[in-house]
Amino acid sequence: MSTGLTGSCQCGAITLTVAVPPLLTYACFCNSCQKRTGSAFSMGLIVPTEALEVAGELTSWSRQSDKGTTNTRYSCADCGNIIYGVDDSGMGLAKLQAGLLEDTSEVEPEVYLFARSKQPWVSLPHNARPFDTQPKDPMEMLAAAQAYREAQ
Repeated sequence: MSTGLTGSCQCGAITLTVAVPPLLTYACFCNSCQKRTGSAFSMGLIVPTEALEVAGELTSWSRQSDKGTTNTRYSCADCGNIIYGVDDSGMGLAKLQAGLLEDTSEVEPEVYLFARSKQPWVSLPHNARPFDTQPKDPMEMLAAAQAYREAQ
């Protein structure tokens, strides 16, 4: 995926840029993401927080994850679109909502999380590495994303 990604929320009050390519892209089938999106899954990009620049007024909401970390989601104060999320792991990574990008043509999930909660009609690519939950070690996701890229 290219560098210099740009995006915005529905109403345009939030604009964003990402200075580096994402570390990985994912689809998450957990029940929380299904409820949050009103869909079968969410899609996101993992980017270093220092590479993400967001302009506009944000609100936040936090919840406890299945792993026991606190996840905080930042949303547009005007339209409510979720922009990105972070957790308190101290890794310095943001989970940016993929649909916010101006050009989503290059966004393809490389990692599939909570596959155990996937709707039965969702088919995954043959070379995908689905995880039943979210791996405890983030390096497993990075390795899976790299393997997916190499298989393309």
